[in-house]
Amino acid sequence: MPLPLIPVIAAIAAGGTLVPHAAGGMIVTSAAGYIAGTYLSTVAISGLIATASTVLGAGALCLSGAAASIIGSAGIFGTTIGASGITGVLMSAGIISSTPVWIPIAVGGAALGCSYGGYRLLMLRRKINTTPAGEEARFTETEARIIEKIIKRLAKKKIPVQHCN
Repeated sequence: MPLPLIPVIAAIAAGGTLVPHAAGGMIVTSAAGYIAGTYLSTVAISGLIATASTVLGAGALCLSGAAASIIGSAGIFGTTIGASGITGVLMSAGIISSTPVWIPIAVGGAALGCSYGGYRLLMLRRKINTTPAGEEARFTETEARIIEKIIKRLAKKKIPVQHCN
């Protein structure tokens, strides 16, 4: 099932915001009220969350390995012997004697941010999965903002189009 994102993306880009609909699901609204053709059902939101979860999981895997290799380690007992990454280069040049405290704080903050985003997506997915078939889930304003951010990020990505002959 294709996601009805083109009218939603256009409406959000024109200044609209995604809000929970009174009947369940979500819809884009503007100063004039609801915008026709921008309703997202629970099924459409489920597909959107599945896409976002896949992207978040792949990004987390890449970042967890990349952050460790880029930052590197201080080597054996804090010496430059065996030091790697940015830390090793800076230690070899004599610029730093050990890893600055802001590096683990920044990596920890990024990990917390990714963990919170993953938790919110998990709770949203759980809400959708527990909604009986044929019914619409009731969403909150916070969940609408999360979905709106996901849509905006997907709108920025270039997705290759496959043609069937």
